[in-house]
Amino acid sequence: MNELFFLLIESMKEETVCYRRLALLARDQKELLIAGGLKGLAENTRLQEKQVFALTPIKGRREETLAKMAKEFHLKKMDLNGALKKAPADVVEDFKNTLTHLIQAAKELASVASVSGKLLDNAVKFSNFTIKAIREGGKKKSFSMSVAAEDKRSFTVNRVV
Repeated sequence: MNELFFLLIESMKEETVCYRRLALLARDQKELLIAGGLKGLAENTRLQEKQVFALTPIKGRREETLAKMAKEFHLKKMDLNGALKKAPADVVEDFKNTLTHLIQAAKELASVASVSGKLLDNAVKFSNFTIKAIREGGKKKSFSMSVAAEDKRSFTVNRVV
């Protein structure tokens, strides 16, 4: 049974590393967006995709290990909190610390990704505004600076980051 807990701890550690790498890449993406570094943005996005693809089998191993543990404990399903409650005394501390680091990394990633998402959304809105302005050739009657004809939402850039 301890072997399953060690496998679970190892997969959580690998998952934490992936989340931290993704958070670093998201921070870099934020800086690239602010600086307008389009070349670096494409490479950063490729690296983020690579991390997400690396994360998929790790999460799969974690879920597989939890399913095996559920069978061992005669449960229908087991999550990480349930596994912590069932953990043997000799692995509880390591399990708890690993779970804490995983949660912190996931929260950090969510926070950084939220900011990057807002910046990306603003960049897309500004690009659409620019394309519309170019397409219309600056005609006064055909284009309003405050609201595009097909989009009644404000086009202004949200500078809150």
